[in-house]
Amino acid sequence: MVVSIRVTNPADAARDVEAALTAGADAIELRIDGFDGDLASINTLLKRYHQCVWIVTCRSSDEGGRFDGDATERTARLAAAARDTGAYIDFELADWRLSGDIRQKIGAAAVEHDADRPRLILSTHRSDGHAPNVRAILDEVAGLDSTAVVKVAWEPADIRDNFVALDAMRSTDVAGSGVAGVIAICTGEEGIASRVLAPKFGAWATFCALSGEGTTAPGQVPLAKMKDLYRWDAIDRSTRVYGVIGDPVAHSMGPLLHNRLFQEYGINALYLPFPVAGDEVLRGFIRGVMERPWLDVGGFSVTIPHKSLALALTDECPDPAVRRIGAVNTLVVRDGRLLGYNTDAPAAVEALTDALDCRPADLAGLTVNVLGVGGAARAVAAALVECRANVTVYGRSAERTARFAADLDCDAAAWDDRVRAAGDVLINATSVGLWPGADASPIPADALPGYRLVFDLVYNPPRTRLVRDALAARCRTLCGLDMFVRQAAMQFELWTGRSADLRLMRNIVETSLQNRQASRP
Repeated sequence: MVVSIRVTNPADAARDVEAALTAGADAIELRIDGFDGDLASINTLLKRYHQCVWIVTCRSSDEGGRFDGDATERTARLAAAARDTGAYIDFELADWRLSGDIRQKIGAAAVEHDADRPRLILSTHRSDGHAPNVRAILDEVAGLDSTAVVKVAWEPADIRDNFVALDAMRSTDVAGSGVAGVIAICTGEEGIASRVLAPKFGAWATFCALSGEGTTAPGQVPLAKMKDLYRWDAIDRSTRVYGVIGDPVAHSMGPLLHNRLFQEYGINALYLPFPVAGDEVLRGFIRGVMERPWLDVGGFSVTIPHKSLALALTDECPDPAVRRIGAVNTLVVRDGRLLGYNTDAPAAVEALTDALDCRPADLAGLTVNVLGVGGAARAVAAALVECRANVTVYGRSAERTARFAADLDCDAAAWDDRVRAAGDVLINATSVGLWPGADASPIPADALPGYRLVFDLVYNPPRTRLVRDALAARCRTLCGLDMFVRQAAMQFELWTGRSADLRLMRNIVETSLQNRQASRP
């Protein structure tokens, strides 16, 4: 794993290098394209840490860097910085093609340390949202210099571009590339999978940031996160892949929770965020996964806004209640088939019965008002109707709310009527109150007295405005964390066949949320 460091001055660069090596970096890239100082100081720094694997890069502005000079100037800078250090030189393939003189000078700098093994990376970077023809680039470089490492990085059009990167890594790993190594990266949030899965498919390296600030490319994951959250050092060719599909997914606690569980139970698996924007992209993403069994995908969590469409894409739903709910939050890939489950529904019933100290049968006859008509609302309402509770759903769209109620055989009411409603249990199944809108509530505080229990499905923050208002109104409360850990435990068991400790899971999530809260200004 290469930590990329942007050089602004030699002292700060030396400090960052020391920090990266201490934190476990496998190699370090020094980005000198924004450095105006004496290049001899960079050369000295590289020689000081002579046992480190170095990459020196002076990225042109045409390919996303900060250097505006021509290829000849950039060549001279790279040679001066890397001379006699054994560092790899990263040079743009587009400029490598320009002249034999440039190739001779860069090539000479790259072989000075070890004439038997030139240290050269020929790179291509695109920011136009179009995936390059990686195979053509590999063939070209193999013809120019088979000792070079090829790096291809681009801004993806959407999550599906990861397949281009992973296909390239896997094909070269299996059949050979004709070059010394391959790096294929999709940049930005949508490209995290291409970075994290690099060791599974034999990539030469991937690039990360020293911290969350000062990244040298969009989407670089901090070194500590790569090692602690994604357990980079444990990823191998047998690692099973899971993840959360949604839009957005950056806030999801799923990666933290499930990766910790995999570690705790000694399971060789990895859980990633998959930001999937739009129905067409979801269809293409699922199709791409199912066409590539070598990805070793075991399943997904599904969140807003894809729970309904994900159901339509499944091959089978072993639980007949899922079709009635009309939404899935869990996908399992088994024997080439995509199975759909809904763990929200049983998790909601478990959380409610625990809070009310009763059995599911005792929910019969309770008046339950549900705010929202999304996938989570469908799961909760369907489960409660199955328990013979009297459910009324409140939605902003009259047409959608009526259709929801007809599908689930419950009552529908206008959104504005929620403030005048009465009942035993109030459930918020909207996203109102979710961080960063934590001060918002889906219902005025003066509408809460009289409810036995107020249940907010939002779990970040654990104590939403609604929960705080309900406590002030002397209602019993249930936060989304109770349901979240239960549904996640059920997902974990569906994927792995193992039962997870709910107390451990709750502690993981609560600790993380407290740390996030403490770090916020």
